[in-house]
Amino acid sequence: MATISDIAEQANVSIATVSRILNYDASLSVTEATKRKVFETAEALNYTKYKTKKHQKRKSSKRTKAAEKNIALFQWRQGDEEFDDLYYMSIRIGAEKAAQQLGYNLIKGDTESDALKSVVGSICIGKFDEQTIKKIVKLSDNAVFIGTNFPLQNFDTINSDYEQAAELAIEHLIQLGHQKIAFIGAEEHDNLHGYREYRTPVVNTYRDIMRHYQLLDEQYFFVDTNARLTVGLGEKLTKQALASWGDNLPTAILAANDAMAIGVMNELAAQEIKVPETISVVGINDLSFARYLNPPLTTVKTFTEEMGEVGIATLQKRIENPSIAQRIVLSTELVIRQSTTKCHR
Repeated sequence: MATISDIAEQANVSIATVSRILNYDASLSVTEATKRKVFETAEALNYTKYKTKKHQKRKSSKRTKAAEKNIALFQWRQGDEEFDDLYYMSIRIGAEKAAQQLGYNLIKGDTESDALKSVVGSICIGKFDEQTIKKIVKLSDNAVFIGTNFPLQNFDTINSDYEQAAELAIEHLIQLGHQKIAFIGAEEHDNLHGYREYRTPVVNTYRDIMRHYQLLDEQYFFVDTNARLTVGLGEKLTKQALASWGDNLPTAILAANDAMAIGVMNELAAQEIKVPETISVVGINDLSFARYLNPPLTTVKTFTEEMGEVGIATLQKRIENPSIAQRIVLSTELVIRQSTTKCHR
């Protein structure tokens, strides 16, 4: 398991700088290039799947054939946007590793790029609108979409089981004795499909489970209905929530993702509310920075790197032997750290 010292050594910065970057310290003044290097190094060091494979040589003739092929990489979040939610960076790194392992040339670009004219397929990471999707499939009928909830016909999609993730998080808190469990999150309706009032599995699962246990209390439900899930938004919503709650604090908070969980913990710390002694906090995704927070974040792991890997493998299968479209959903796993504890109130 990588440490902050390992990240600092490879990124060529101090341990303190790594810690502050991974904790999204807004007072730290460093270049975007330095931030990117630290985040990508942290993701790469925590992605161990290929460490045991890097010396293996695949002798398959298919690999030799694939080495001469190009795959287009389309990213919904790219550049500085990846810093706000490393979920997509983590998927990208997994896809890049898998493509390299299988001998593909992964070419980043947009739908207007001349470099993508000869691709044999496309790997698409994120929630693309219908217009962009139409442009992507014009380049190649072989397209795999990772992390979208649009009902795409004739295209393969890879997702994590976010209903399961929310259930694991809430059941963990209930087993610790928590009943006043708040939810702080957001939905990006412009890029979501669905017919319910709320469109993301995490939000709906929270409401369904809390209602099932007769614990749903609307005062503890804070969701921005059309915003990005960022550290800053987590801080903003938590500040609003605390002002609303007054002395009637919840005993636990489920954040929609790890980035928002950082924002929750930052604002709780700013108002001198201890985690987990006063309020337990749980995130979702288990991205590389989660273990380096203070306290280390209890979260539900979504296997983001594997999503990228499965996406490349699925695309290879489609290129070589087209078949019916697949909807692949990967399981999740609870990771218990120090941001949660038994309810004492």
